[in-house]
Parts: sequence; structure tokens; C-alpha cells
Amino acid sequence: MSKPTKEDASLLLQLMTVLKADKDALDWFVEEFDEKNYDDFKAKYPKGSEGYRNFMIFAGNGELIGTLVNKELLSEDLIFDLWGSLLWEKVEPIAHGMRKDLEMPRLFENFEVCAKKYPMWAEKNPPKV
Repeated sequence: MSKPTKEDASLLLQLMTVLKADKDALDWFVEEFDEKNYDDFKAKYPKGSEGYRNFMIFAGNGELIGTLVNKELLSEDLIFDLWGSLLWEKVEPIAHGMRKDLEMPRLFENFEVCAKKYPMWAEKNPPKV
């Protein structure tokens, strides 16, 4: 893992500006979303609903971050130090159900791959306080 650069920091700040436009979806996901399986998700948030849209925005942003990290265009050190596992654990059961239902086996795969790197990173980077 290479040391984060000023370019990484600049890209992260640009990314945060983009993500800020989706703040409502992030707030909803963090504060309200609590579905544990895909069938319950589909029943509560059908396609076209605000909840479905918010989920897709949040997971899409996770996929964007994961792609940049996995392609080594953005430092995983910066991402994990700032956001941890990116809340993949809340997305995972829904994403896996969507993959099967939509027949899209690669849906949100970069988000998942990136988040699964987090435990190794956390082991090498204990809490600072």
C-alpha cells in the first residue's frame, strides 16, 4: 500500500463535493435504512420509490469509491481512515439479492471488493486514540 499523495487528497476532496450533492440519500441510508434481506427491501422500497432511489445512489457512490480504490486511483488508506468499511455490511444482503434478481452478477462488485479489504487495513492500522 503506497502512502497517500497530494493528488489522492485532491481527488478525495473533489469526490466529497460530488457526494455532498447526494447528502439526502446518505442521511436516509445512515439514519433510516435497516432492511436485512432483499425480499423485505423489495416489499418496502419498490422500484421508483424514494427509498429505492436513495439506496441506489448510496450503493452507486460506494461502487464509485470502490472502483477508484481498486484501480489504485485513490488511496485506500485515505478512504478507510475516513470512512472505514463504507457501510458495506448494510448494503451486502440487498446487493446480493439484486445481483440474482436482476441477473447482474457484477452489480456493486467494486464496492464489495474494496470493503472486504478493510479488515486487513484495520489490523495494520489500529485506532489512534
